[in-house]
Amino acid sequence: MKLGTTRVETFSDGVISIIITIMVLTIKIPDVTKPSSEWVFKHELKHLLPYIVTYAFSFMMIGIFWINHHHMFHLLEKTDESLLVQNLLFLFFMSLIPLGTAMVSGNPKLPESAAVYGSIMLLTTLSFAIMRVHTLRKNLVHKDSDKKITDTIRWISLKARTKSIIGSIAYLCAVPLAFVNVYLTYFIFLIPPIIFFIPDGVDDEEFAQKIEEKNN
Repeated sequence: MKLGTTRVETFSDGVISIIITIMVLTIKIPDVTKPSSEWVFKHELKHLLPYIVTYAFSFMMIGIFWINHHHMFHLLEKTDESLLVQNLLFLFFMSLIPLGTAMVSGNPKLPESAAVYGSIMLLTTLSFAIMRVHTLRKNLVHKDSDKKITDTIRWISLKARTKSIIGSIAYLCAVPLAFVNVYLTYFIFLIPPIIFFIPDGVDDEEFAQKIEEKNN
């Protein structure tokens, strides 16, 4: 059964916005209503710092996932039931990011916290890579009478698939390393956002408009 992509994107956008809303609740706001000394205030800020840093990183990662998810579906001509299930799996793993964020922000030096966070990111990235592979294998990407458009979209999709696989490998290496050196794990966590920061999409406006008209 072949389906359009609009409802999938709308549903995914709603779920992702809820995930971000839930994640902000992991930040423990200190009680600043009571009179306190300058030392106590600085101590509270220092205690809050890991929560802010972890939240900012996770927010960035969810944003990167969302942007790349948008660009992937923008290049699709249609979807199928298998991709719908894969998309739900992707959203499920992404919904666990607030849990990993809370664990790392509360215990940043604990190897188990870093390993859980890395595992969640691994599963999220891997599920996204699976969707990329599926769209290519089932020829769900946009096809046009203009061979240049068809070839360009397929090349973009292949490049994005490769990046997703590399990101998954990075997280796969980072998880066991948490029990060797937690700081090395956090360093490896920086690799996927660098890879995914510039999404794989159609840069040419006229080109993109043609795809949009075809999909609608």
